[in-house]
Amino acid sequence: MATARAALLFPALFAAMIALPAPTLWAQNCAVTSVGRTPLDDPLGGSYLGQPLGLWPAGANVPPAAHRAAGLAAAAAITPRDAAGAPSPTGRIVLLSIGMSNTTQEFSTWLPIGNADPARNPAVVAVDGAQGGQDAPIVANPTAPFWTVVASRLAAAGVTAQQVQAVWLKEAVAGVTAAFPAHALQLRDYLAQIARNLKAFYPNVQVCFVSSRIYAGYATSTLNPEPFAYESGFAVRWMLEQQIGGDPALNADPAFGTVVAPWLGWGPYIWADGTTPRATDGLVWNCTDYQSDGTHPGTTGRAKVAAQLDAFWHQSEFATPWYLGSGAPHASFTLYGTGCPGSAGVPQVAVQGLPVLGNAAFRVGVTDAAPGRFALLLISAGAANVPLSGSCVLLVDFAQALPGPLLVTNGQGRAIAALPVPSDPALAGFQAFLQWGIDDPLGAPLAGVAGVALSGGAIATLGI
Repeated sequence: MATARAALLFPALFAAMIALPAPTLWAQNCAVTSVGRTPLDDPLGGSYLGQPLGLWPAGANVPPAAHRAAGLAAAAAITPRDAAGAPSPTGRIVLLSIGMSNTTQEFSTWLPIGNADPARNPAVVAVDGAQGGQDAPIVANPTAPFWTVVASRLAAAGVTAQQVQAVWLKEAVAGVTAAFPAHALQLRDYLAQIARNLKAFYPNVQVCFVSSRIYAGYATSTLNPEPFAYESGFAVRWMLEQQIGGDPALNADPAFGTVVAPWLGWGPYIWADGTTPRATDGLVWNCTDYQSDGTHPGTTGRAKVAAQLDAFWHQSEFATPWYLGSGAPHASFTLYGTGCPGSAGVPQVAVQGLPVLGNAAFRVGVTDAAPGRFALLLISAGAANVPLSGSCVLLVDFAQALPGPLLVTNGQGRAIAALPVPSDPALAGFQAFLQWGIDDPLGAPLAGVAGVALSGGAIATLGI
């Protein structure tokens, strides 16, 4: 029945188209290769102790439209500044890390990679402000010596506090013991205070990207083992939800009063369930990725986070406008047009990453679709505006169609397609136009099928 339904729907569519403090060293517990939890960014969704999964509100893995727009505006405001903070074509853009021992270990591993990157904007200066033994309660204190050390590191790099405009923040609470959600709420509040500290110390900071912990199932110390490492992801999300909900204590928009924090968003999400490959990109955490305490990353663990960081600066739409230099076209993913509803409303396009050349983890998904139905990602080298039925408009040009995947939506009406981007430089600047078509009996009728729902369109521009 399902096969017949698909066979009817899509030909009809086409026809219509034409760290923490230094621990005591214990031997890690390499037997705990999984704790049975699902990463927050799992495309199939789910829940944990009554909380929906998802990096953003309502179980989503993309930010709400208004918050995304604010983040893009904040990224666009980042510009080279002189030592006094005035815009200057010969100025600097400081990217600063803030956090604990894990943070400095991971960021310092990435630093030589970033510093050698020919695609990076030469105005960007990366400074590692994170420090060992400095957990969230310490860093939340604006009078802590931590901030004096950061100031000395900025000076040593030849930059000033007025030039800091982007921050990577990763923190935890050492020796946490409270049950969920109490400890995650506590961390949320510490993170929020750190965000306010950032704006107080660095008046031109525009964006702060926050990451939660890596897997800690191998931990034998009491610093921050599982489930606390996993649950720290909720602390990050809940802080983001506070800013999204308009909390004046995290306001980043002068239109709504005094600005007390930068725009807040996710940095790379780096938790995976031990040796169970993560659905989004296959990330795993092996016991050999850790030092002997099972908490701090070893050489390979640091390299994994460094790779995630480097991909983030090259692929996040909130980073590429200021991080990448001029020259080759920059990768982007933009929406256009409107869709038409089905039984779950108008399907929405979701994206993970940017179509950067060589990005094997690039994915395009759909949400708000009917559950358990066929979903076809229509891909074309050109746009169109062809009325189909009712309010449904085909937004891609069938005459320039490219092969697209056919999936089945899950119980939440979601599906996600892997679209690895080739590393061929000749593809820089190529634009692919995309639109989801959903087999939905409550959608607009098409000849020969029960109905169809369509998402709006999206333009994927390939580039650096």
